[in-house]
Amino acid sequence: MVEPEPLSAEQVVAIRAAHAWFERNSGWAPPDPDTLADWVAEGLSRCPDDCVAAHDGWCTHGLASWWLVLRDLEADPAGRRILG
Repeated sequence: MVEPEPLSAEQVVAIRAAHAWFERNSGWAPPDPDTLADWVAEGLSRCPDDCVAAHDGWCTHGLASWWLVLRDLEADPAGRRILG
């Protein structure tokens, strides 16, 4: 497995904010792989609150994009890197 690029401090903060959002909001679900691929092909991604952001960025509310959240979970399924 290839190690993903290191996360920036801003990305870590946004991923933590997304996980905090998940704890306060029920009914969310990640996009399916085809939808995520379509978004990335367009150079964007949705965030858990449905805002649009750069695929590797975060929205104006500070939540990481789904691409970024899922990339991080794939790298560390237990969430130890971010949620430690």
